[in-house]
Amino acid sequence: KGFFNNIIKKTKTRQKDIVEVGLPGLCIKVSRNINLNVPHELTVIIPRAEMRKKCLNDDCSKYEYEVIYSSITIVHAPRHPLAGPSSPIPSEILKNPQK
Repeated sequence: KGFFNNIIKKTKTRQKDIVEVGLPGLCIKVSRNINLNVPHELTVIIPRAEMRKKCLNDDCSKYEYEVIYSSITIVHAPRHPLAGPSSPIPSEILKNPQK
């Protein structure tokens, strides 16, 4: 009885995430269901996505379609505590903020 209770207690720290990204010509799906004591973060970054449609005739029944994705990044990483306190804002920036 004690052995099974210990197993059940240990599995209650599950981390679950699902990320789905759908763009023309691109489908990314990442799911996590893990048992780790350290919290983790799941991040998907698509910094640049361009879609262009160029009509080749008046009624646009003929066209060219261009899709550009640049530097797609998927990260699954543990959260880390801050290394130290954040730096204070220099006084000259506080006195003369740029507009």
